Formats: sequence, structure tokens, C-alpha cells
Amino acid sequence: MMKQVNPRVFLAMAMVLAIGNGIGFAADAAALTRAQWLKKIGASVTSEAVLRETLAQVAPDEKVEFAQRALKAVTRMPASPEEKAAAFVKTAVACIAGVSGETKYKVIAEVFAGVPIEYLPVVTEELAKRFDQAYNKLSDEQYEKIAGDTLKVVIARNAQTDTPSVRDTFAILAFLRGAKNPALQDKLVALLPDERMRGLAASWLPPALKDRKYDAMLAAADVDTLVLSYTDVLRLVGHANLDRLLAAMDSNIPLSQLIGSNLDTLPSNGFVQPVDYGINRLPVPTGYQNQSCSCSEPPLFFPKKKVR
Repeated sequence: MMKQVNPRVFLAMAMVLAIGNGIGFAADAAALTRAQWLKKIGASVTSEAVLRETLAQVAPDEKVEFAQRALKAVTRMPASPEEKAAAFVKTAVACIAGVSGETKYKVIAEVFAGVPIEYLPVVTEELAKRFDQAYNKLSDEQYEKIAGDTLKVVIARNAQTDTPSVRDTFAILAFLRGAKNPALQDKLVALLPDERMRGLAASWLPPALKDRKYDAMLAAADVDTLVLSYTDVLRLVGHANLDRLLAAMDSNIPLSQLIGSNLDTLPSNGFVQPVDYGINRLPVPTGYQNQSCSCSEPPLFFPKKKVR
């Protein structure tokens, strides 16, 4: 004998199913096809609002390509060096924030493979502020694990470029700038694929870390030093928003939740590097080796978990 279903229970179940299907349809409708987001690349690199909106609608397995094409679009922008530098920073940070898991490593690799060498000092310094070990409250072991895993993906991607040694060294620098353990430098350099590349990186890193001198790296890539107005770059970058954009390595925080956070209390003065290199770093009251930036906001880039 079939058990009779209470009409109210049946109606409630039907409503749950209907709502669930509606959510599914809404999610499908929100996703952009590849052809659709390709048309939005140009607008995305000139408008942060369009970039955030578009990234949220790109399929997860297409976000690496989105980042690659967005960086190429910035390269082609008819803009001043300061405007392009700021666009590279904003595009790199937003693309990294818009992905999670292993895809985040791949997007970071695209940044170091796709940004023109002459702009890498600026982009690297800005990413280093957000990769910072103390800022992300990581142990030496955790930081080393994340830096090593990221660098392996970066090295594989840069092998497809004409300047892998230079690009790999910039990636290493992004992690060393905010590292507490001086031994990390040798450990990351040891991951490079051959003795020649390890020797070059070992010679380039000390002046870059100590004095922000990138002359030898830029010369090896046969590019000239890019002279920028850092006041203009900082204004265009809008660090108060960007410092909240990088999501945790193992969680994909919606970009809409990361915009509007108040970081206006961060100091905005104190350039400490030669005028031709990088971008300003902020001094910390109680520093340690290679550390030159402090942030009071909670970390968003790396996970707080034990490394086995």
C-alpha cells in the first residue's frame, strides 16, 4: 500500500526543487562563453569594474587564458609608461584573486611570463607586498612550501619564453622580498633547471634585494630601464583597494567581497629605492632581512594550515 504524502510536504519539496533549478539556471546564465569574454578583454584592462565583473563570469578552466590575453592587451595599450605599469599591476592582482587552487599558481606563472621585462620590477615589487610572509602569518616551512610550489609552475611556463633566467629570477625575488628566513634564497635558486641559470640568479638577486638594482637583469634581457613617476603609478594603481584583492590560496573569495575595504590608513610616503627602479616599499618598525613592507589587514593570499 502506497503511503500518502502530506500535500504541504509535497509542496515544500517542489518549491525546494524549483528554487534549486532556478539557481542552476541563473549560474549557467551568468557564465560567459569564450567568444563573449574575448570581446570584453579590451574593456577589462581599462576598467576595474569591467575586469571584476568579467572575471567573475569566466569559466574556471578558461581563467588562465583570460589572464594571458589580458596581459597581452595591456602590452598593446596606447598609454604612458605609468598608465601601463598600473594596468599591469591591477590586471595581475585581479587575475590572481579571481582563481583558486592550482589555477592560482598557473595565473602567477602567466604574470611572470607575460609582463614585458621592463615592467617586471614594478609588478614584482607590488606582488611582493602581497606575498609577504609576515603579512600572511606563515611559518618558514609554510612559506617555503608555497614559494617552491609556485616557482616550479613558473619555471615550467617560463621555459617557453625567450628570457627564462630573468623571468624566473623576478619570480624568486617576489617571494624573497618578504621572507624571514635568509636560507630560502638558496633553496629557491636550487630549483632552477641548470647550473648556468642558478649562477645568474645568484648574481642578480643580491643587488636587487639590497638596493633594488635590476641593471644586470634588464641588460640580460636586452631592455632599457623604465623611468617612471612613482607618484603617478601609485595614484593609478590605487593600492587601498588592491591590497585587499588577493584571495587565499585555497579559497576563492568573490571579488565583490574584496572591494571597498578600507586600507586608507596605510602610509603612502617613503620611497626607499633608486628613482629608476621598482615602486615604493613601506618601512616596518621592527624589520628583518629582506622585509620592507608592513600591512595591518588580515592575510588573503595564503592559507593558514599546517604543511605536512
